[in-house]
Amino acid sequence: MIFFSVLVPIYNAGEYLEACVQSVLRQTEQNFELVLVDDGSTDGSEKVCDRFAAQNSSRVRVIHQPNKGLILARRMGISQAQGEYCVFLDADDWLEDNALAVIRETIERTGADIVIYDNFNYYGDERTMERNRVVFADNTVFTGKSKRAVYEVLLTSWRLNNIWMKAIRTPLLQSDDTPYEEFADNPHAEDLLQTLYPVTHANTIAYRAIPLYYYRRRSGSICTSVSLDNLDLQHDERVTQQLLRYMVAWGMDTPENRKKLYARKLNALLTVFWQYYRCANSAKEKRSVLNAGWGAYVMPYCKDGGAKALPPIKRVQLIAILKKRIFLLNVMNALGKLQRKVKYGI
Repeated sequence: MIFFSVLVPIYNAGEYLEACVQSVLRQTEQNFELVLVDDGSTDGSEKVCDRFAAQNSSRVRVIHQPNKGLILARRMGISQAQGEYCVFLDADDWLEDNALAVIRETIERTGADIVIYDNFNYYGDERTMERNRVVFADNTVFTGKSKRAVYEVLLTSWRLNNIWMKAIRTPLLQSDDTPYEEFADNPHAEDLLQTLYPVTHANTIAYRAIPLYYYRRRSGSICTSVSLDNLDLQHDERVTQQLLRYMVAWGMDTPENRKKLYARKLNALLTVFWQYYRCANSAKEKRSVLNAGWGAYVMPYCKDGGAKALPPIKRVQLIAILKKRIFLLNVMNALGKLQRKVKYGI
């Protein structure tokens, strides 16, 4: 019986794919299959996939499909998985050499349906590595009512969103009846979307405060690859509505929890704003970012105390955006750059 299916969705992964695949093949735990889902690549990634499959025919499988987007590429991998557990890996990231061994030991010791683990953030432009802060104590196990602590984090922050920080029992994933085709046009928040069903239906969730995953952050990519035209997609409400439905199932649909959720959404909107604003190279570009209709995105979450739940500095940022105080925003932007220079030495 295959223990792990390592699922890699691939679309024009370019220079990173080789290192990604090699990080799986050199795992100390060798009871796995590697499923490469080529989502219509045109940059030669599809040939790299075929080469690895030819060289490792007993371990590597390739699925070629027309480009359907990240969500459906992941779901294709899940539908074809033969392992007891699925492990998720993006094509530009890589695993620690003992990742599967640590996950398997945790599963065998706890009987967990889901193992959540930590990661390093790798900033390629700065060539720096940063470990994410831990969420819970190492080896914390959640069952029954104690799972509420996991739900609380999902409501209030992004810290447990990522699907690639979870090993999930395959039948749990394959029984998910979420209509993913309806979400396939928008890759934003797909990690949270695909997390909701399994964490809700898992009997046991184990958390390891060990970084087993290396997440490549290309900090400058938004400056060249994202236009303001994509803002509507980034603020698509469908996943938020799905989360609100799960809040009811969790018995957590209360005014206080909605306030926390709205504060979380406002935080995310502020992050997106600063991504664009920091990339603006002129006063005209900054004004263009500022005039991109942020009020329409922000105001639905200012109700029910959402804005009041933000830290004071975040509230100041929000007011500056809504009132278009460009001088104040420039000052805060300069302070942010100084903080990053102190942190990363650039």
